[in-house]
Amino acid sequence: MFLSLSHLFSFFLTSSLLQLPEGLQADPKRLAETLNVLCSQPRFAGDPRSHKAIDYFADELSKYGWSVERKYYWAYLPRQTFESLEILQESGNWQQLKLYEEGFKEDPLTLNEHVPPMHGLTGEGEAKGKVWYVGYGTKKEFEQLSRQFKSNFKGDIALMRYGAIYRGQKIANAEKFGFSGALLYTDEEDDGSVRGTTLPQGPFRPNSGIQRGSVFNGNGDALTPGYAATKNAPRIDPKESKGLVKIPSLPISSSNAKSIIKNHGKKLGNTGTEAILKIKQDKTLQKICNVIGTIKGDNALKQSESILLGAHRDAWGRGATDNGTGSTVLLETARLLGIRFQNGWKPRRTIIVASWDAEEWGLVGSTEWVEENKRALIESAVAYINLDVAATGPNLSATCTPGLSQVITEACKKMNLEPPARIGVPGGGSDHVPFIEIAGVEVAGFGFHGASGVYHSALDTPYLINHFLDPNYEFHSKATELAVNIMLLLSKKKAPVDGRAAWLRQMQRGLREHKNRDNISKNLFNELEESINQQLINLTTERAEQSFRFQRAFIPESGTSWLWNSSGYAGSWFPFLNDDESAKKLLKMIKKNNPREDK
Repeated sequence: MFLSLSHLFSFFLTSSLLQLPEGLQADPKRLAETLNVLCSQPRFAGDPRSHKAIDYFADELSKYGWSVERKYYWAYLPRQTFESLEILQESGNWQQLKLYEEGFKEDPLTLNEHVPPMHGLTGEGEAKGKVWYVGYGTKKEFEQLSRQFKSNFKGDIALMRYGAIYRGQKIANAEKFGFSGALLYTDEEDDGSVRGTTLPQGPFRPNSGIQRGSVFNGNGDALTPGYAATKNAPRIDPKESKGLVKIPSLPISSSNAKSIIKNHGKKLGNTGTEAILKIKQDKTLQKICNVIGTIKGDNALKQSESILLGAHRDAWGRGATDNGTGSTVLLETARLLGIRFQNGWKPRRTIIVASWDAEEWGLVGSTEWVEENKRALIESAVAYINLDVAATGPNLSATCTPGLSQVITEACKKMNLEPPARIGVPGGGSDHVPFIEIAGVEVAGFGFHGASGVYHSALDTPYLINHFLDPNYEFHSKATELAVNIMLLLSKKKAPVDGRAAWLRQMQRGLREHKNRDNISKNLFNELEESINQQLINLTTERAEQSFRFQRAFIPESGTSWLWNSSGYAGSWFPFLNDDESAKKLLKMIKKNNPREDK
């Protein structure tokens, strides 16, 4: 959908974008064009059809003065070559269920080129048995099923609904409790007709809608843990990968789920339906591509410093909301900064923009790049800003590590935008994770959000944006303006990035809430608290230097952060704090991280 000139003129008269300097105004028409180009073909990681979007990104960045690199990795992303699901009818005949989504004539893009309904990095093989309904597939629900039915379900198939926890944790729970296969569906109550009008008349998921997604319980390439998946990198056997599930699983529609549940209802137990699930895969390594753009900062600085802005480009199809919105905002932000650079502006810090590949398979593209560039990031990276589902409605939300809260707030105020009432610490599930966990970089993410129901569906096309979520590209424009303001603030040498006090207070809260503290001697626990308290006292009596590197003292040479680690979509404080030995190690890290020694 393209906007008329009169509509554009009216929009610009009322838009807060006039607050930006001349030449730094987002163009709604261009934003619409970018989204449509990106979604003209599926952007399935490793698929030849995704090359068009790679070329488009690289060409546009080059056009606006960015130095461009295409960074390739070879990742384990098994292709589903066959899937089937049969259920036994009362007549004794097996019925083959239809495993595809139904498009609609109003949007031709929904009628072809679907990525097969699949779970990334699921197990391969066949599962046959009774189908048991296990709610949201949480550990608590599986334990309840076990108490009620003993081991009667062993070897059967688990049916679970999306929600509550990350899908990979659901499949891992089913495997742990002895199921031979798993099915996931999106219930109408969570993402469909119960929430609102369904496509094509409204933005919610119809009964044939299917939510794809990774079920890998880890981040990065599954076969190169801790190091980059370059072409000739050593690789472990898939059987050795800790995050891979072994049983086959499949996402299905709510219509198919109803055929299975029948009269059983949504209560834990045997649905009374017997099924056969089959999955076949091609496990050839897939070549993926990150597109990296760089504008060099002021060479006069004694120490090189960089700021980064990124969004994942890949999708489970055309991916308009996830993550066409973030990619579109990223490219428009890069265009505006590039124009400023071409007109003579020189940022004090180097600016890097990144279009990540294979995020949908477990943050693969970003994780491999961070693993390969860990040392450089620890030395120079000030902050990473992530754009994932950036513009689907009017409601602004943001998360960030403690050192970036002031930057988010100031950037909002520059455009007369009310900052989010609560800016929390980011959870898991997107490309900010490797930056904080592997390299200790301050991270933030934001978006303007609204309600819809096409997540990871073949129905996630520009039709949804153009008709329901952001027809005037107002929220795309606001997201671009906010991203530009954030990057301009961060590009200055004296940007307000000082997380020490906020990190220490966050550590205090995390320590008090730590579930395993009973496994640690009282004296050691008290010493941990006292050491944190003392650092906060030091900050009130001495001039604290700007400290965007604070959390890097908690990153070991190998491994991930001792402060914070993600788990599925959530995160946990002090993930390795389990006993006296680990408490002593953490205490040493805290004492070493002294304000007087920060440079």
